[in-house]
Amino acid sequence: MRLHFAHVVCLGGGMVGQLLQLSVPSVRLLDSRRQAPKDHLDTRVGPQYLWEPIPDCPSERFWVRTLVDSCPPTRASILAYKKKIGKEQDGGDWGLQFQPKMVGWRSELPVPRVEYNRQVTKILVTERSLLFRDGSRIDYDLLLSTIPLPAFIALCDVPPLVHTPFRSDPIHMLSEKDNVPVRGMIFNYISRPEVPFYRETYVEDRIYYESLTEITATKFKHSDPVILNPGKIHPHAESERIVKGLQHFGIHCFGRYGTWRPDELAHQTWQQIAAWRMEVDT
Repeated sequence: MRLHFAHVVCLGGGMVGQLLQLSVPSVRLLDSRRQAPKDHLDTRVGPQYLWEPIPDCPSERFWVRTLVDSCPPTRASILAYKKKIGKEQDGGDWGLQFQPKMVGWRSELPVPRVEYNRQVTKILVTERSLLFRDGSRIDYDLLLSTIPLPAFIALCDVPPLVHTPFRSDPIHMLSEKDNVPVRGMIFNYISRPEVPFYRETYVEDRIYYESLTEITATKFKHSDPVILNPGKIHPHAESERIVKGLQHFGIHCFGRYGTWRPDELAHQTWQQIAAWRMEVDT
C-alpha cells in the first residue's frame, strides 16, 4: 500500500508522533491533551536529548557528561544504581548508557499539525475505525500508535491476548533554578538508597530531580512535582508478539512506550520509522 493513497492516523502528538508526521506529512495526529505543551517543538525537553540528529531538521550538538554519585561511572557504582531502581537484571548496554562523555544533539522539529482534545474511547480493530468521547468517528487505512502499549490494548474492541501484566514505575520529577549554569548536560545517577532521587540532570540553568517514590517540593521554590506515568517501564515477554500481531490489522506501534521497549532511544525510533516508511511505500 503506497502511503499517498492511504488515510493514515496516529494516536499521540508528542515527539514520536511528530517524527511520524515529519516522515509522512499526510499523517493525521490525534492527541487527548486539551492543548499543546510549550516544549512541543524541541527534542531536548528537560533531561532528554538525542544521540543522533534528526535528518533535515535544524540541529545543534553539545557535550553530555555522565556521573554516578558525582564520580566517573564504574561497574560497581552502575550496578549499585541499577539495584536501587530495581533493574539490575535489565538487558541494556551499560557501557553505552554510562559513557563518561559523549556528544548529544538537539533537533528542532517543524511545526506539527496536531488535533488536540481528541479522546479515543474505542478502537474497532477489524473495522479500522476510531470512536471518540464526543460521539464522532474516524475511519483509517493505517493506524499508528505512540501511546503506551497497555493503554492502546485497553482501547481495542478485540484486544490481543496478554498472559502477564505490564510493569512500570511512575517517575516523580521536580526542577529548580541553578545559580551556576552549565554548558551541555550533566547526568548524575545516585546509587545511595537513603537519597530519594535516582538522578539529577543539569541543563543550562536548571536542575531536574527524578525519583521513583513520591517527593515534595518544600525545598524547591521553582517547580511543582510532576508525575510521569508509565515512567520507567520493565520488559514484557509478550510485547514483541503483540506489536507484530497488530500489524495484520494495519496497526503499527512506535516509540519506547508504544512498543514497550525499555531500552529504545529516540534515534532508534527514527530508524524504525524510516524503515517502516520504505517498507509500506514500495
